[in-house]
Amino acid sequence: MTKLLEEAIAQVKQLPESEQNKIAAMLIKQLESRSPEYDFWDEFDQILEECQMNTGISDLSYQHDHYIHGLPKRELES
Repeated sequence: MTKLLEEAIAQVKQLPESEQNKIAAMLIKQLESRSPEYDFWDEFDQILEECQMNTGISDLSYQHDHYIHGLPKRELES
């Protein structure tokens, strides 16, 4: 069990029983709704796709120092 999960459980134990039941039901529902083929990386890729933004700048990642800090553009490596 991870430390984060242990901390979460410790905090839930301090709540009234009715709140504990709500949290338990929510977790069980979430876990049951995942498909057997669930893949974290597929979900992560989907989140990244939803967050992408078209800036119209094709070399933004390579030339970020130019666009953010105003430095001269770097030479393209062959």
